[in-house]
Amino acid sequence: MKCLQKILLTGACMLALGGVLTSCERKEDPAITVYTRDTKSGTRDGFFTGIGFSEAKSDNTVLVGGYQEVGTNGAMMAAIKADEYGIGYISLSALTESGLKGLNYEGVEPNSDNVINGSYNLTRNFNYIIRDDDMDSKSGQIVRAMVAYLDTIEGKALISNNGGIVDLASSDKSWDDIKVSYPICNEDNSSITIKIAGSTSVKEITSKLLPAFSSLCGNFKYEFNQNGSGDAFKRTQGSEKDGANRADIAFASREFKADSEKYAPGTAGKMCIDAIVAVVNESNSYSNTTASELKSIYDGSIKTWSEIK
Repeated sequence: MKCLQKILLTGACMLALGGVLTSCERKEDPAITVYTRDTKSGTRDGFFTGIGFSEAKSDNTVLVGGYQEVGTNGAMMAAIKADEYGIGYISLSALTESGLKGLNYEGVEPNSDNVINGSYNLTRNFNYIIRDDDMDSKSGQIVRAMVAYLDTIEGKALISNNGGIVDLASSDKSWDDIKVSYPICNEDNSSITIKIAGSTSVKEITSKLLPAFSSLCGNFKYEFNQNGSGDAFKRTQGSEKDGANRADIAFASREFKADSEKYAPGTAGKMCIDAIVAVVNESNSYSNTTASELKSIYDGSIKTWSEIK
């Protein structure tokens, strides 16, 4: 690949001082700045698993020296947007509004159609988890109604319109078909606040889901505290479920861990599918990548842009 460079041309790019000509300096072989999410991120888990570098899911020591760690999907987008020589990864659901270039992966463009037909395979699930200890409370009833709404025609359309990838079926029911089973939604719920935690990647969807469903279920209030997939189990059924950070429903952009995140039966499930996209600054000419190439960039085998063919 041709090296990236910014060349400021004003006439002949020269400084004239006392008749002496000084040519401008150019960065001939820029180093790749590698950006990654923190180790509790579901996006990180899915990305490194997908490219065959699973040891990097929770271990920073295997990454190239000088890597930059960011805490959220938004922080990743801001970092790459400000760095001409950076590379990172984000949720497909956030790509359209990111201002970044999404790379083709193994020759396939990252889009919903290619995820559904199976040709784009750097994917993971967006999952939800709810509390198991207050199902009879008003907040618990609202959350269970919302989980049911996710699987309706209207719920799937909302998810799809906001970047999630869903399986549509002719047997899908509308909210009107099932709402009779959730009488809580006929009440005035404006005094109740539903607390949401977990993955920042899923917030692209949940920030639209909550106001839409609130209007269908008594105008309950909601409060977002989404800081990463690692918080999802912890704040609903784990160590923080009874503290100030407790949540009524939380989301993870990865699978829950069988050993350390054992949830109660019937309290977790898949909301939709998402893809992970390797991204670069829009000024970067790099357009196509592979699992092998990404692994080599992240483990330091490839360190400069000129090494990418």
